[in-house]
Amino acid sequence: MDVRGKKGMVLGGFGLVGMAVCRKLANEGVDELVVTSLKEQEANNACASLSSEFPDVTFTPAWGDLFVRTDFKDMPRRDVMSDPDNRRTFIRDLLDPLVPEVYQRITLYDQIVANKPYFVIDCINTATGIAYQDVYEQSEKVLDQLDRHREKPVDDELTDVVEDLIASMNAPQLVRHIQILHNALIDGDCRGYLKVGTTGTGGMGLNIPYTHSEDRPSRVLLTKNAMGGAQTLMLFLMGRTPLQQDDGSIREIFVKEIKPAAAIAWKGVKAGEIRKRGVAFPRFNMPMDKALPLGDVVSSRAEDGPWTQNGNDTLKSVYIDTGENGIFSEGEFTAITEMGQMEFVTPEEIAQQVAWELMGGNSGHDVIGALDASVLEPTYRAGVLRQVALDKLRYVKKQWEEDGADLDESVAFELLGPPRLTKLLHEANLIRHAYKTMRAASMAKPDEIADECRSVLSRNEKLRSAILSVGVPVLLPDGETYLRGPNLLIPHHAVQTEFDATPENIDYWCDKGWVDLRSSNMERWLGWFDAILRQKDERPSDDTSSRFDFDETYFDPDEEINPGKMAGWIFINIDKGKRVKR
Repeated sequence: MDVRGKKGMVLGGFGLVGMAVCRKLANEGVDELVVTSLKEQEANNACASLSSEFPDVTFTPAWGDLFVRTDFKDMPRRDVMSDPDNRRTFIRDLLDPLVPEVYQRITLYDQIVANKPYFVIDCINTATGIAYQDVYEQSEKVLDQLDRHREKPVDDELTDVVEDLIASMNAPQLVRHIQILHNALIDGDCRGYLKVGTTGTGGMGLNIPYTHSEDRPSRVLLTKNAMGGAQTLMLFLMGRTPLQQDDGSIREIFVKEIKPAAAIAWKGVKAGEIRKRGVAFPRFNMPMDKALPLGDVVSSRAEDGPWTQNGNDTLKSVYIDTGENGIFSEGEFTAITEMGQMEFVTPEEIAQQVAWELMGGNSGHDVIGALDASVLEPTYRAGVLRQVALDKLRYVKKQWEEDGADLDESVAFELLGPPRLTKLLHEANLIRHAYKTMRAASMAKPDEIADECRSVLSRNEKLRSAILSVGVPVLLPDGETYLRGPNLLIPHHAVQTEFDATPENIDYWCDKGWVDLRSSNMERWLGWFDAILRQKDERPSDDTSSRFDFDETYFDPDEEINPGKMAGWIFINIDKGKRVKR
């Protein structure tokens, strides 16, 4: 596509990637870019900044929440959801049939149609925006309310309906399936997993004409497509999840997926009863002279009428059996396999691709491999610039402090998560304050380190406040008293606010996110220091090759402890969270 002299639209143009895309497109000679953002000021600021860099390009701001109707586009999502009428309208916009009256009032549609760009670049993290509307937490709240009202007979029907709704949520079910599958593959000592997946639409697009008695396109079918895509991406992640052995070696489970993009046929050509979900169609009839007047209401179900059932007779015909995809009449099979429709692929052809992949061949149809080959991995440039960014952090800190600013230490803000990362960073930083180096800390006893870290917190009110303010508590060396702010990140529950402080729960909380100053935890840190030093000493002194990711100078026991390095080492070596593909 030639973009020179064209008008484009960058969704999420104020963001980091969006701005970089805008600059790149401006350099390529676009005539105009519509730059969207959630807030008006963001869109205006982005356009002002870009206009100063590229005065020959027109930058037009647009703003608002693209996922809601234009009436709500400038309202915070919480304000929409807190108003019962607005909330119901939002839900109806999601669930009503996709007719023009529905989609034409949505902000995304409105902005694209109003601007008529030649191309659209979407830099919005759509998956995060949708997924972070926590369905798990909301489900906990619904279940809690149902439990409170379960004894009231009037609520029985409501309870059934809501519980059916929660039970039908497909994303949580898919996530749990993948979790169970992954653990089963590990515990079953499996070496590979190959999935024959689905596109959900037999390789067709949003114009697929086959519906589930719905408006076109079928939401049921598109939901299947969404889940098929979601599963592929989770399998992609599973393929990047190595099983790290205690000796440091990696045992990988290869993960592949063959995804047929056509109808799959056939299992058999037969004649007999036509059944749906195992039930035959009873044969009904109605005489012509018994035709009913339409009237004002037509019921989709009725117990009685002028129709008659022909005894035990059922529909019978010839059909093609396609296995789990059901049976097709001659007319249906002809239509869906017509050139330009789904067409079809035979199960034998799929099996051949599976065999090739399973036996180490290259069928060219492994979608996980295709994803691996096409995703943008970490780059050489970013690796070089990493140290530049770290140097700039220290330079900016020094400048601000020279100007008299009283800054908190840049240890952990609990914006990245999980709380365990914040806990590890702060614990390493406390040991750094107490002993400065790993060598000095290694010469102390666990209870001495615990007392020294407690002293650091006692003396350094600002550091103590920085930990507690982000929701991370501190368990003191006695194991019976703790410091905290008004909110705790761990333990957390959507509804429950009080938890039993059993020894088992306390150990769990400390592992997941509490700063733990008990001597038992300091003993753990001493073990980690010792493992780092052993790793360093066990490397051949004359090996100056590229064999090791980090050379013998990366962890110098006489240099000041670096909390970030320590947390990274723990994630790789203790939590077995190493990245293996890059």
